[in-house]
Amino acid sequence: MINILLFLACGDEVAEQKPSVSEKTQEDKKEQPAKTEALPSYEPIQDPLEGGPYPGLLVTQAWFRTGPSNKPIPGPARLEIWRDQGTSWSMTRVEDPDSNVFHKAIPFDDGILTIGAEKALLKKWMFKEGKWAQETLWEQSWGGKFDRLRDIEIGDVDGDGKDELVIATHDAGVVAVLHPDEKVSGSIRVEEFDQKADTFVHEIEIGDVDGDGLNEFFATPTDRNKASASQGGLMVMYKWNGSKFDRTVVDPFGKTHAKEILATDLDGDGRSELFSVVEAEAIGKTIIQPVEIRQYTLNKDGSFTPTRIATIEDRQTRFLVPGDFDNDGKVELIAAAMKSGLWMLDQQDSGVWQTVLIDGKSSGFEHTSYGADLNKDGKLELYVAADEQGQLNQYVWSGSEFTKTTIGSIPERTITWNIVSGEF
Repeated sequence: MINILLFLACGDEVAEQKPSVSEKTQEDKKEQPAKTEALPSYEPIQDPLEGGPYPGLLVTQAWFRTGPSNKPIPGPARLEIWRDQGTSWSMTRVEDPDSNVFHKAIPFDDGILTIGAEKALLKKWMFKEGKWAQETLWEQSWGGKFDRLRDIEIGDVDGDGKDELVIATHDAGVVAVLHPDEKVSGSIRVEEFDQKADTFVHEIEIGDVDGDGLNEFFATPTDRNKASASQGGLMVMYKWNGSKFDRTVVDPFGKTHAKEILATDLDGDGRSELFSVVEAEAIGKTIIQPVEIRQYTLNKDGSFTPTRIATIEDRQTRFLVPGDFDNDGKVELIAAAMKSGLWMLDQQDSGVWQTVLIDGKSSGFEHTSYGADLNKDGKLELYVAADEQGQLNQYVWSGSEFTKTTIGSIPERTITWNIVSGEF
């Protein structure tokens, strides 16, 4: 059951197996009035955010409740705010019936931004005067099967000294750049690029890969999601040329695609290193090629050369998290695979990446992971939503291994999509 729910949530196409029905049965059905079962009532939760601010985590989720005939139906979009209060953790839950999933939430100005799906809504939330206030900053529909905001990153991508919001969407291929400080007819100015039917854009990354002081941004458009086979996709780069954004294909991928990419400065030289996590090439349940992690070299002509740095025997790995998690002064990469567990990629002096299993009993469809120093001791903690185990876990390096502590539970029939830290 949970696999079907996961496919429904992420837009994968699930083939329906329909039993053969005789013409007589079909005629009988026509004569019988359809019975409509009432949808169970549900009041969305908006817990008060009491006390603080405390260091904490924004945990965004989709969840399913039981509908008519015991069929699962999506609940309202859910945000859980987990706060470290020193001796214990507290959780505040905020739900929004306007969407059925929050794909991500991030601190922004004096509030919290959320991106929703079904409907595609960008909202700003603030807790004031004892209750939650919300403002819709952007809403869009492209006339396809789905309207979703799938990812968001914040950064100055046009060199004007002000941050833009770069957003990935489903299912019309649109990459959007929003300018919060600029208004057109009272609304935030929005640029939409590369609309194409039946195209899912899964991920956005921002970074300066050429070291010129101007950020590029990267996106991963793919064909429509499928449950039965791999779908092709691209990684593309957008760069501001002074008057518009130029689009370049970084990696065509071929028969498969990437739902996770990363731009991060590993060595502190001011240039972002670029990575992709290429999903397994599969036919049905058979994996032809496993997950492959690639690092890219920028060539003088502006093209990119990929190098395989690791493989993981799994169908997908949707989080690649940078940070010095073992306190050795170097940046590692944490790869959170769907079934095989949490892996640490550690670059050796030779340049080769060594892959080490951290926890083989942590798993989830997204397997959301995030690094943060919430206790401000100068050392990163790793936070992981292990949906299959129903746990929100913290990993801390002890000097020789990672120590795991469960800080909260994740309900059944829940998909955790993202984790971001802040003060709340």
